[in-house]
Amino acid sequence: MVLSKRERVFRTLELDEEPDMVPIHNMGFERTSDSFHQFQNSKERKESELAVQCKITKIKYLITEQRFWNADAHHMDPWGYSKVKHKMRKAPSEYPNCRLDVISGRLYRNVKQVETGVDYSWYIDGYFKTPEILYSYWDQYGRPSELINDRINYSPEIWESYVEALSPYLYPFAELPISPHEALFEGITIPKVAFYMRKKPQFIHDVIGEYTKANIEIIKRFAEAGVEVAWMGDDLGYKGQTIFSISSFREFVLPYYKKTYEACKKNGMFIIQHSCGKIDEFLPDMVDAGLSGIQSLEPASGVDLTHLKETLGERVCFLGGLDSSRVLNFGTPKDVEEEVKRCIKVAAPGGGYFVGPSHNILNMPWENVLAMRAAIEKYRKYPLKLN
Repeated sequence: MVLSKRERVFRTLELDEEPDMVPIHNMGFERTSDSFHQFQNSKERKESELAVQCKITKIKYLITEQRFWNADAHHMDPWGYSKVKHKMRKAPSEYPNCRLDVISGRLYRNVKQVETGVDYSWYIDGYFKTPEILYSYWDQYGRPSELINDRINYSPEIWESYVEALSPYLYPFAELPISPHEALFEGITIPKVAFYMRKKPQFIHDVIGEYTKANIEIIKRFAEAGVEVAWMGDDLGYKGQTIFSISSFREFVLPYYKKTYEACKKNGMFIIQHSCGKIDEFLPDMVDAGLSGIQSLEPASGVDLTHLKETLGERVCFLGGLDSSRVLNFGTPKDVEEEVKRCIKVAAPGGGYFVGPSHNILNMPWENVLAMRAAIEKYRKYPLKLN
């Protein structure tokens, strides 16, 4: 049995027994990293170089990196990052050389990346530290749900042509534009969010409700186009612990996740969420709320993939899990091979698992990059042979 990329992806997401191979999902190289520069100069990149064209829009999409990884799925769509009009403005004078995102209140500054010297847009601080500041900017520039970009054409013809062009190489997940929890704590800052959760809870509900309202409007437009899998990035944890308590999560975040997940389900879509950090405590509630798949599964944060597979493996799909922070960056090629075997052995039996790193690849030695790619291909075939 040899499945198409789409068939492999959907059998895995549907938790419908084992496919022919464990599908591959890779978040890719961080573009300012040393690893990406090694990739750019490699013979493997030249061998993988390819752009596909959407027949309707005539736009070409570069998928060289996805071909290099032999990815079965990737979070990408023909509508890009302009689904919501993210207005960036010069930051107030107390933040020199910074830009302010007037939707979330995040402050950014371009500083050269340490290893490569390439410009990187670093998150500096949150500016919306009071309701008065936040609402003054939203009054001036518009609330997130008022900034939907109506110039984008979410036609089925565009989506179908895009999927068709990509179909020999991967199946795309369409990206939601706002990370509601991240936008909340990065724009208002963690101490202030914790303060307002206690003192002005309705303010927190209003803010995260606005972010969710905007995402749900995009989900409706995805549905019009025929999208089948939505992707939302939204971090919930640190290394070793969650950002907020389980009680705060259940009161202020989970209800809005549930609305998002239910909107996807209502429109016939799977919803996959990327969440870094220690998420084990939150995940059962997220699955109960309707989450289809969880990506990252970061070992360095203490995520227990074995326990999650045993307790939730019949209800949610797992993506990732390879230790990006430690083994991939600092191990030997043999260590990398063993890490690939570990994750496949733990999460792939019975299906419901996409193999790949827990996050973007940063400064991973090139020999480790090639070792990971080779090990995935060696051990991904069902029935699994890992000895």
